[in-house]
Formats: sequence, C-alpha cells, structure tokens
Amino acid sequence: MGNYNIQHGIDSAADDSDKTIVVPDGEMWRLDWLHAILVSTATVGNRQITIALYDSANVLQFDIGAGAVQAASLTRHYMFQPGIFRETTFSGSDIQVAIPLAVIIPSKWYIRVWDSAAIAAAADDLTLNYQFTKIHGN
Repeated sequence: MGNYNIQHGIDSAADDSDKTIVVPDGEMWRLDWLHAILVSTATVGNRQITIALYDSANVLQFDIGAGAVQAASLTRHYMFQPGIFRETTFSGSDIQVAIPLAVIIPSKWYIRVWDSAAIAAAADDLTLNYQFTKIHGN
C-alpha cells in the first residue's frame, strides 16, 4: 500500500458565493471530493453552482454546472465527486455532481466554485469543505 497524504480544507467566509482554492507552489493534488453549501438570500433569481479548474495561466481546463438551479431563500448541499451520476434535481436539499475521475491538479492551478449566474455574489453564503490527496509536496 502506498503513502497517502490525505488533507482537508474549508472555506466558510460569509457573504461570498465565489470561492477559489489554489494549489500551493511545489504541491500537486488529487481532488477526492468537494462539498459546497449555498445559503441564498431573498434576492430573486436562479443560482447556478459551478465548479471549474483553471491552470496557472488562468486558462479554463473544465467546468461543470450542477444539474439544477437554486432559488432565493434556500439552503442547498452540492456534492462534487468522481464516480457518481449527475443528478438533475435536488433530493431534499442535496444534489450530486460528477467530476472527472482522478483529477490531478498541478502547482498554482486552482479550483473555482461559484454561482455562475452571480445573483447575490456579495450576499449569498457559500461554504466549501473538501478533501484532497497530496501527491507531491510537503
């Protein structure tokens, strides 16, 4: 069995529905899963939670939107992980979103999770919890 360096991260800053996770210099990660919780304000509009991967030159490598939108005044949970099917409706307050299997993210690349409709970007609360395996680095 190999050496695994499993790490967890969280970003719970309030009043922000646009989050970025940057792989530090000298590290390489495999994204295992990402759980996003969006608490939407009363501002009317359909939020579209999207995950994207960008390289260090800000070039988009892939992006995937959740299979359903979120309206005002709701709390919804988005589970981004490999090896699952992409749901098109919420089950209660949850939805699963498939990401590519074994996403390896080099140094200085970044993951962005955001409401691509930007309905209440400075008021909605997006919290990220994620797990990654450090492939290279301290």
